Amino acid sequence: MKKNNFLFIISVLTLIFIVLGATFSFFRVEASSSEGAVTVGAANLNIVVDVQPLYIGKVLIPLDNDKVMTAFNNSCVDNNDNGACQAYTISIDNAGQNADYAGIINFTLNGITNLNYMVLDENNNVYQDITNIVSGTDQSLGPEFNLLDGGSKNYTLIIWVPNFNRPQDTEDAGGSFNAAVTYETSYGSRITGTFSGSNG
Repeated sequence: MKKNNFLFIISVLTLIFIVLGATFSFFRVEASSSEGAVTVGAANLNIVVDVQPLYIGKVLIPLDNDKVMTAFNNSCVDNNDNGACQAYTISIDNAGQNADYAGIINFTLNGITNLNYMVLDENNNVYQDITNIVSGTDQSLGPEFNLLDGGSKNYTLIIWVPNFNRPQDTEDAGGSFNAAVTYETSYGSRITGTFSGSNG
């Protein structure tokens, strides 16, 4: 009986090590507020920025950049049900004056070296092309746009670990990040929402 228990434990541990070895790098993205939503408003602008998770919760493996749209269209998983990307929706609603808006995102990376993002418009066309994330740098969320009173815009932010066809554990596994999504008007006012992710 003891021998059977020992063999069972060894088999389980072996399976765990095989699964861990196949997962090169991973993280899970979660918004920082309850229910995964980030909503902030500016009284003087009467606008709201809302960030919602679309596809999250899967352990990520590195993804070739040319397969990002394929993964996104497959709910951010590959054919083996591995996590291939994470996706968020970003909504901007204007209940105030007509204004032009420019969006930026600023990531703070902790223990993740390689991370990319891109932004899609409401029709899933590329709005901001594939961009390597540089920690602590304001990076574009796409071209400036105009919003009338009562108008809204909706975008999709996709984040993934790019594949370099080599082990990436030491570079990308076990890390985390924080991100701030900011929209600035042509009048100089700004509004920001934040979210974060980890490998937990």
